[in-house]
Amino acid sequence: MSSPPATDNPTRAHIAAAIEAGEAGAPLGANPALAALAPRLVRGRAGALEIRFTTPPDALQGNGVVGGGVLAGMLDAAMAIAVLSALPFGRTCATISLNVNMLAAARPGDLLAEAEVDRLGRSVAFVRASLFDAGHTRLVATASASFAIIEERPASVG
Repeated sequence: MSSPPATDNPTRAHIAAAIEAGEAGAPLGANPALAALAPRLVRGRAGALEIRFTTPPDALQGNGVVGGGVLAGMLDAAMAIAVLSALPFGRTCATISLNVNMLAAARPGDLLAEAEVDRLGRSVAFVRASLFDAGHTRLVATASASFAIIEERPASVG
């Protein structure tokens, strides 16, 4: 029998603590990739979260709308956070597949993502998300994804 992993994904631990404490508005950007999107927990429970993102200043296209890659990144991040929130200590996840549908132009500012884990297996999670304008009145994009569930390993040095 193998012993439990000695390391944990710091983002997973941070999200779990924010949910447990009911910290609405808690920043979730525990790593550089997330920090650029300024995610904040609005509300949620393990496996189902609402997250507010703020578009970075350099995310705009020449026509003044948020680039599709940034929207896809927000959806992917929201789904990853939802998966991480449902995982135990020592487990992490990585996107296997991502399907995004852009439905409307997104203006700069805050966007609201709702992400929910549909199925969490031993090795794969299936997740879906919707991205709305800040007022939660207009659906901007939707996504579905699968994530590999893996053991957290210490980062290699060098």
